[in-house]
Amino acid sequence: MSYDLIVAGLGAWGSATLYHAARSGLKVLGLDRGTPPHDESGHRGRGRVIRMASPESPVYTPMMQRAYALWHSLEAECGERLIEEVGGLYMGAPGSEIIAGSLASFAGTTLPHALLPAAEVRRRFPALGIAAQEQAVWEPGAGVIRPDLAIRAHLAGARRAGAEIRTAEDLQAIESAAEAVTVVTASGRYRARRLVCCLGAWTPGRLDLVVPLRPERQIVAIYDARGLGRLPIFVAPAAEAEVVYGLPEPEETYKAALHHGGESGAPDQLLAPPTSAEAALIEGYIARRLPALAGRRIEAFACLYSNSPDRHFLIGTHPRHPRVTYASGDSGRGFKFASVLGEILARLGAGERVPDLALFDPARFLQSGAKV
Repeated sequence: MSYDLIVAGLGAWGSATLYHAARSGLKVLGLDRGTPPHDESGHRGRGRVIRMASPESPVYTPMMQRAYALWHSLEAECGERLIEEVGGLYMGAPGSEIIAGSLASFAGTTLPHALLPAAEVRRRFPALGIAAQEQAVWEPGAGVIRPDLAIRAHLAGARRAGAEIRTAEDLQAIESAAEAVTVVTASGRYRARRLVCCLGAWTPGRLDLVVPLRPERQIVAIYDARGLGRLPIFVAPAAEAEVVYGLPEPEETYKAALHHGGESGAPDQLLAPPTSAEAALIEGYIARRLPALAGRRIEAFACLYSNSPDRHFLIGTHPRHPRVTYASGDSGRGFKFASVLGEILARLGAGERVPDLALFDPARFLQSGAKV
């Protein structure tokens, strides 16, 4: 059997790609080595931050506006609430990257936000610790998206639109021909006009591809937040990482983690259980920023980033397989973009032109001598 498009890897980006491709009328097949959503990926856990503010670049703001619209459309279709808007506080010294970058995200828009002094943050959110010399950007529309529910919703919607999904199918090889591409797994061979690969940190190994992608281990801690009321998302400075962040999760729990600064290595090895030292590092930040949670940790586990050198995504064409598009380099902030990236990748998988993707083109690293 032959398909218009095969999507390999059905995590956040892959499930969304499959969904949009199927809804566009393409005959599509989705493949994953596990049964998504699962723990062997970057989408592990029960909550992800979704927000308009992207200190990395204001170019992400219109993408997030489209992403929000698509997430809400998916909610309406599946009849399930995927996003809970709890508000977000981005704290730091005046003029710091957190503050300046967050404010730049809202420049020229009517998106609700406010710059709050430390005293106002304490008044509104007494459970949060903020230094007297700090301030915070408040984004009331920021929220928490459920990765497990979102991936299931995209996959269910793809099936309703006619997509075929096969699990326990680990991509082993790709074979190219003039008008088609063949995906080889342990179970069989699957032929399509085009292939989109969303394999996260496993992208280089699975695709025999040399890209400047660095897998990174990040430790996540989950806390018992019962009795603390409605807590917002927070992002704050951290000495051992770029920032520390936290977000409320289901069943009155709260997730906290450091963002970047983790160990690098082979993806499969980086998912080992946290050491006591790793968990204690987060505990120190919790004691400072949310002291009421100190000593109330329920569990800790490792999640996986796939980082590009500049922290912008990687979306490109395989150099030896012109009908293969690969997308990776989520850099620890890719889940909230999944809905819009899925739409873009589905169009690429159909052979369509898409808006300018130069920011994400892996060729940008050729100037520095990196191979892609």
